[in-house]
Amino acid sequence: MIISGKPIQGVIKTYSDQNKISKSEQVKPVSRSMKPDEVILSSHGQEIGHIYQAYKNAPDIRQDKIRDLSERISRGDYNVSAKDVAAKIVE
Repeated sequence: MIISGKPIQGVIKTYSDQNKISKSEQVKPVSRSMKPDEVILSSHGQEIGHIYQAYKNAPDIRQDKIRDLSERISRGDYNVSAKDVAAKIVE
């Protein structure tokens, strides 16, 4: 059995000939007269954007809740039933 590289070279040449791009098909550079892409959001989309920004700007820790719970714990007024804890664990 004789193995030759000629058939492989023929396949590569055929493939490259089929995939050549003529000058008219090449991508042309964008001229300055063409308008850039733009996105226009609906009023609903804008509203969602505002809500998202408000969410992002909100603090992660609610100091008022922490302060209230800390005071209740230090006074001994904060009691959680075992049933409530078990329900949250199962949940």
